[in-house]
Amino acid sequence: MENERPTPLLEDSEDTRKKLESWLGEHMGHAVSIPRLDIPEATGMSNVTLLFDIEWQQGGVKQSEACVARLQPEIQRPVFPAYDLSLQYEVMDSVGRHSDVPVPELRGLETDKSLLGVQFYIMKHIEGRIPSDIPPYNMDGWMVHEADQQQRVNMWYAAVDTMADFHRLDYRTLGFEKLQVNGKTPLQQQLDYWRAYLDWAMEGAGHSIGQAALDWLYANQPQDEPTVLCWGDSRLANIIFSNSLDKVAAVLDWEMAVLGNPVQDVAWFNYLDATFSEGLGMPRLEGLPSYEDTVARWEQASGFSARDYDYYLVFAGMRYGLILSRIMLATGQDSEVQGNFACQLLQKYFDRIAG
Repeated sequence: MENERPTPLLEDSEDTRKKLESWLGEHMGHAVSIPRLDIPEATGMSNVTLLFDIEWQQGGVKQSEACVARLQPEIQRPVFPAYDLSLQYEVMDSVGRHSDVPVPELRGLETDKSLLGVQFYIMKHIEGRIPSDIPPYNMDGWMVHEADQQQRVNMWYAAVDTMADFHRLDYRTLGFEKLQVNGKTPLQQQLDYWRAYLDWAMEGAGHSIGQAALDWLYANQPQDEPTVLCWGDSRLANIIFSNSLDKVAAVLDWEMAVLGNPVQDVAWFNYLDATFSEGLGMPRLEGLPSYEDTVARWEQASGFSARDYDYYLVFAGMRYGLILSRIMLATGQDSEVQGNFACQLLQKYFDRIAG
């Protein structure tokens, strides 16, 4: 299971290349060629990424553009029960049209699975630098060996400020009032999703710390919360930074976008960084601002209160713990399903906050 590719249908890269040439030609209104198609081996289980250049003639002059395709994964035991590429695409499209928050330029969405066997969308490749998930950016890679402390400060706060800019957007103006369910708050909707996710992800086996955290979250829901469109997967590794490392070039990976209290994005941002340090028994990178300073910066930039921050730390830990547990189960690492570092960190935070 560890070596199972997320989309086995793409093993025939030459056929995929030709099909994408035809699809792009129809959408762009002129012939398009793709000289080479790369399928990175490091592609994740929640998305499949294809990298390629497109070339065409315009006014007798050869034109080219670097592109990225994101495909719905097709594996026997996926990380999530469903993937809504349309929602991801719609979020980026709407944010790009209604704000200055940097998102990729989009080139098209295909929901008909008859072409590649899965849904996909294509966007323009953006130059810049992305912090590494594997290995974690605080253990190895360019953030360790090339970025200095001031650059790390600049990156971190650029991410926080961009997140605050996004949170100031009106979800109704963006067109996502439709995500509301009558009779339930956005938080109740999310908790119901994660309760169902626990049962699905664990395939009926249960999850001790995940269930305890969920029960506490249900019993201690904050009242009178603000509602915005939340990014959902707010973390450094989902951001393209400018080569100068002082601003955000694009915000990526919107598959977990949801209505909710915006402080949940800040809690997830800090918690996911903590998993790479405290969770793995490693020190944080020198220069990264403290989590307290991060929250204060976000409050000032966004205009929202972080009064429910501790609640959403438990919420972040529950979500990440269940996701990593699902990955362990799906890849045959049974001993790590409930004993992995994310679950241990959740237990630590839960004991401190829920007491």
